[in-house]
Amino acid sequence: MSKLTNQTRRILKSSSGEVKAVTKTVRHESSEIEYDPTKKVKVISLGGLFEIGKNTWVFECGDDIMLVDAGLAFPTTDMIGVDIVLPRLNYIVENKDKIRAMIVTHGHEDHIGGIVPMLRELHIPIIYAPGLAYALVQNKLREANIVNQKLVWTKSRDKVQVGQYFSVQYVRNNHSIADSFCLIIDTPAGRIVHSGDFKFDHSPVENQYFDIRSLARVGEEGVDLLISDSTNAERAGYTPSEKAVIPKIKELIFNSNKKLLITTFASQVSRVKLVLQLALQANKKVTVFGRSMINLANISRELGYISIPDNFIVKQEEINKIPPEDLVILTTGSQGEQFAALSRIARGEHKYVKIQPGDQVLISASPIPGNEKSVNNLINNLFARGADVIYGKEHVIHVSGHASQDEQKMLINLCNPVNFMPCHGEYRMLLKHGETGMKCGVDPDKIFVMDNGDVLEMQDGKCKVQDRVDAGILLIDNDNVGRLDDDIILERRMILSDGFILVIANINAYGKFCVKPEVETKGILLPNGYDEHTFRKELIELCKKAEEAMEATLEGGTVKNFEKYSVKLQGLISHNIYSFLDNSARRYPLLEVMVLSNSGAVSASVAGL
Repeated sequence: MSKLTNQTRRILKSSSGEVKAVTKTVRHESSEIEYDPTKKVKVISLGGLFEIGKNTWVFECGDDIMLVDAGLAFPTTDMIGVDIVLPRLNYIVENKDKIRAMIVTHGHEDHIGGIVPMLRELHIPIIYAPGLAYALVQNKLREANIVNQKLVWTKSRDKVQVGQYFSVQYVRNNHSIADSFCLIIDTPAGRIVHSGDFKFDHSPVENQYFDIRSLARVGEEGVDLLISDSTNAERAGYTPSEKAVIPKIKELIFNSNKKLLITTFASQVSRVKLVLQLALQANKKVTVFGRSMINLANISRELGYISIPDNFIVKQEEINKIPPEDLVILTTGSQGEQFAALSRIARGEHKYVKIQPGDQVLISASPIPGNEKSVNNLINNLFARGADVIYGKEHVIHVSGHASQDEQKMLINLCNPVNFMPCHGEYRMLLKHGETGMKCGVDPDKIFVMDNGDVLEMQDGKCKVQDRVDAGILLIDNDNVGRLDDDIILERRMILSDGFILVIANINAYGKFCVKPEVETKGILLPNGYDEHTFRKELIELCKKAEEAMEATLEGGTVKNFEKYSVKLQGLISHNIYSFLDNSARRYPLLEVMVLSNSGAVSASVAGL
């Protein structure tokens, strides 16, 4: 059971004031799954709680497991050399024979980016995905050379049967990507509504309205458990409509008299479509930078979400033929990613684009938590090159795709749940969403603020935290290279912060150095009073002191067990060097000590871990 459960309950109750619990009778007249009060359903998040990203859910009943989404997260700045972060999949790998299907809610990377890595470890008989997500997943499977994976396109109000114990209905919602859905999940133990990522946009750009009637219907019949998006749980009021960004973007596109660069999330199809439409109206040309932006634009065009003339998009290598005032550059890099097109432009490293004084850069996105430093560096670099950078809330150039407090209340009131589980957010967001649930009449004892790996068990419409399963993270250094463990990340941090020292010592059968130990250093800040020569000389002397101390332990004057002897010598050399560095410089670089025998045997260790 999560250690936080009781603490969370105390926090929720203490912050709620007087809360009147509402008694609810649950009926499920439209359910296609026979209700069975003896059956138990496990609800487990392997990613997406206490964090933003890697949303991966497990719903289990009897011998059936249904997966909902399989997402990734992007690394924080201290995850050196990490490309993506995935949830640990031990639990579902151990139970892979129970997996019947995966349900995809929408096409954002934090919900579908982990599908290909998952398929490399286990078989998913069928994946259900709505329009745009279907096309994006299909493209991922093709790029990964995964064939014969059954993938089914689902539409609003479609119902799918998963195994014996799950029936799922797709309910269209609003989000920052087309084809985003809530899920109504019927089980023998009760009815669950999973919100997916959502907001209530009453004037959506695509005129695809939230299917409120379907949620109101199941709310009337009874919802046993609501699992709901908490991303904006700290924001009062309503999240603005996507149409709120139109005036400022239109002004910039129509009035720019130099190059205009616009960056947004590649998956923000409606925003990309808006830029293209406005540029077309302003009689300007557009070029698109960034693989993910190009892929999504092509897929959206194939699906009919975006309609533009064939000659409207200019090839990258031809943009210098277009007058700057007639060009709009749509690019990736809104999060300051190091190798994204906009970051390379900001560093002056892009092959085709150079920032000129007076060029405008519109950042139509907000930083994902953890990316603030990268985004700030990007903005600083652009300003330093003379660009006029437009960013921040005051310009109304970006709106969130997630519900704020009043919309979260609206969903809770529509569903009228007996039990409530906030999801998709950091701990403070989940907690705040729990408080919102209480204000809407949910009993505090039936609000579950949980961590990844906690098992929420539902039986006869009643929920309780029952157990924990293995949950954690996998750090991926390039999808084609492999996984990183904590030791490797620690080594990288040590090298980045304090440098690296390599010591190579060769000893003979008498425990003596055959030659003077070799010392190599990289990135070392030298202690006061030392230059490179005297520093290395000091380290060699410390190695000799270790050699002399070890000599005194020899029986009969020779080394009987080289392996044990070398390990002890390595440890003593490491201790001497770290003690010296601690006293003289307060530095702790990565230290690797290698001890070789005169016969060529090698034993190596990395010190400081």
